[in-house]
Amino acid sequence: MAAAQVPRNFKLLAELEKGEKGMGAGACSYGLEDPEDIYMTHWRGTIWGPPHGNHENRIYELKMECGPNYPKEPPEIHFVSQINLPGVSPVDGKVDKNYVAILRDWSRIAAELAKNPRPKEDPLSLEAALIAIRKFMDENKKLPQPPEGSKSLIRQGMRVPLPDDLSTASPLGPRNPIKTLIRNGFRRNKRDTSPRLVVSALKNGYRYLTLLSRASDQSTPEHSSVLAFLRENQARILAIREKAAAEAAKRISTAPIEGRPTLIKKISADGEPPVYAVAGPPRRLSSFRSGVRKPPTLGATMGVPFLRFKKPQPRFLERVLRQKSQRKEKRIAKILEMQAEVMDDAVAEDQWEELVAEMLARKNRRGKKAKKGEREDKSTYKQTLCDAVLSLSQIAERERQDLVARANAMWQIVLAEQDMALKEEKERLAREGKNPEEAQLRVWAQPIWARRKRKPAKSTDQQKEQGGIAGEAERARDV
Repeated sequence: MAAAQVPRNFKLLAELEKGEKGMGAGACSYGLEDPEDIYMTHWRGTIWGPPHGNHENRIYELKMECGPNYPKEPPEIHFVSQINLPGVSPVDGKVDKNYVAILRDWSRIAAELAKNPRPKEDPLSLEAALIAIRKFMDENKKLPQPPEGSKSLIRQGMRVPLPDDLSTASPLGPRNPIKTLIRNGFRRNKRDTSPRLVVSALKNGYRYLTLLSRASDQSTPEHSSVLAFLRENQARILAIREKAAAEAAKRISTAPIEGRPTLIKKISADGEPPVYAVAGPPRRLSSFRSGVRKPPTLGATMGVPFLRFKKPQPRFLERVLRQKSQRKEKRIAKILEMQAEVMDDAVAEDQWEELVAEMLARKNRRGKKAKKGEREDKSTYKQTLCDAVLSLSQIAERERQDLVARANAMWQIVLAEQDMALKEEKERLAREGKNPEEAQLRVWAQPIWARRKRKPAKSTDQQKEQGGIAGEAERARDV
């Protein structure tokens, strides 16, 4: 008499719960392809490549289809990721059940389970099939594998046929836009080292690899979606370039004016404290439209020195000073933020790393318990953050020293212009028959400390009060 068997849906519900809670093997994962699939037919699986071989550090994505006779019949499994493995079709990635032991013996094991439906562990499940495939991959770990990453995506993207307006006659240049997008994406995200981000990126990479392989056929909807995306991206880039060109046309140039000599030049070598010297003699008197030399004044904003020759000052000078000041403010704000706010997060991350290291040491039974604060990697988040703060502080200090050296050279220009102006004023007075000792500098702006202070205006109440006091004083004098 045959024993009662667990219905198909109940068994799949139990497998779905086990897969979603991560209660299975850590090297494999699986779940429904569509959460709204009430028949639980189409599944997706992931296998971490076995170590010490060509599959190491790779993630393989699979799709599984559980038919109406599951679990009496094995699921149909396809590799979504490209792989070189015996029994796997290079066209659609279908796995031949005759090469995997559990898939080959599935019917026999199902017949035995019909007599004993409650074994200690379920030998017929999606997880068991994934583990068996991973073991088969480990047996063939020395086989060369297709390239992954940007090379694989680029190679597949070059096979997608593109019209001329997107390739040879594109306004962005005669190049393949798919190749450019892939390289820019890898270059932009090459610093991501978080396991969560890496796993997500690998899954997306294999998904787009499948998309590009299907898009090589012009009759598929994937090809139409790729063309639509490329045209949309092309229009977006052209709009950005047009906007940038319009802003550049309105922007005031801060480039050095051709033919105008520099005022100061650096005379110190690289690695030495910065020293600047005056590049040339004072300006000629003929360069002044009024015929009278007016020495410049030395000003500074946010520690950035500059020479003020006239007022209002040129707009390009305002822009340069504003940009330099904003860069200094951002650097200082970043240092304060890293010291005050980010430092606490770094300490918390180090404590978490220590707890994880202790947990792994106990789990792997490496002997004595890991000491608190002792890690295989001596670098910590806090130390990295301190190094970053120190680097930014050193940059700020070098910039400060450079600005001070520039200010000293500019002050020498001011002194030289003042001496020349005083000398020319004495010569002018001598030509007019006046006393040269009466010569004074003619400045276009008077220093703040030399300006006459204005008395504040008196209010009406103060005027009445002072008038009353003055009247009483006069009457007392009469008496």
